[in-house]
Amino acid sequence: MKKLAVLSLFVASAMSLLTSCSTAQSADQSLKDDNQRKEITTAMVHNPAYASEMMQCMMSNDSCKQMMGQTMMSDPSMKSMMMDNMMDMCMSDTSMCKMMMGKTMDMCEGDQSKCIMMMGTMQSHPNVMKSMNGMCGMDMNMNKDQPMKNPKK
Repeated sequence: MKKLAVLSLFVASAMSLLTSCSTAQSADQSLKDDNQRKEITTAMVHNPAYASEMMQCMMSNDSCKQMMGQTMMSDPSMKSMMMDNMMDMCMSDTSMCKMMMGKTMDMCEGDQSKCIMMMGTMQSHPNVMKSMNGMCGMDMNMNKDQPMKNPKK
């Protein structure tokens, strides 16, 4: 009887050890722990393969793209670096320049307040204003408060 009790206790202990060792923590559970999350994030950032994989996942998610864009544009140094890179690309690649101008014109057609803001900025560059006068049917000689004259609409 004593041997049976000892054997039962041993089997129960062995079973509890096996089940406790085999429970895997889910990714969400790991990320809820602040220390583990920081370790995981740091490991991903410092490993080029992991960082690349993380960026690919983020770029395939629309809400992540929007969040990254907002974060980057709210950081003055990041915003400046992005604008400098876009200008360098535009100067070295005419198709990139045409695409950026097309996107700007689309923005103007879609949002008059952004167009007025852009036109106000352009007024401080008279040489550019002269070369663009009449481009896309727009009258570039206007005041900031004056509505945009665009015969397309």
